[in-house]
Amino acid sequence: MTAAHVTHFGLPDDVRTALSQRAPIEQAKGILMAIHRITADAAFALLVDRSQGTNRKLRDIAQEMVDKASTER
Repeated sequence: MTAAHVTHFGLPDDVRTALSQRAPIEQAKGILMAIHRITADAAFALLVDRSQGTNRKLRDIAQEMVDKASTER
């Protein structure tokens, strides 16, 4: 099911928001997995540690990481 299908079914806003925020987190996990050659669980743990260490939302850290990776060449 795609995000377009989810919107079509009229899910509540909080569910739609959660689904849209999941993508950058998964992408950031993938970036960390590739760079550090670690598991998905280990990559998520790194994101959580950074989130807690900087007192910032995990989704914001993940989005920042994805944005940086997509602009670097």
